[in-house]
Amino acid sequence: MAVDRKHVISVRMTEEEYEPFKKILESTEISKSEFFRLVMLNRLADLPSKPKVTSDYKKCLFYFNKTSNNINQLAKRINIDAKNGGMTDATYRRFMNTLISISNLLSGSLK
Repeated sequence: MAVDRKHVISVRMTEEEYEPFKKILESTEISKSEFFRLVMLNRLADLPSKPKVTSDYKKCLFYFNKTSNNINQLAKRINIDAKNGGMTDATYRRFMNTLISISNLLSGSLK
């Protein structure tokens, strides 16, 4: 359950005052509100060390998710063909070659 926070505190800083905080905020996924709440409550030890997600990571995640959808489609096709007796040796090889290609592409993206 979310904490009901009713009180808003507003603070203005100069560029020089904000700069040290800006560097920390840019390097993590924490919101400004959560960060300054931790600072004001003197709970910096609770500051998460989770680094900010890069655009390359987001792109890889997109392709992995897209690939997982393709693998699910292949699995469905294989199951349908197997139930209907349409799983020939050639069909099986075609599916396996497709899975090997997907595996090679994913392995290449991790390097």
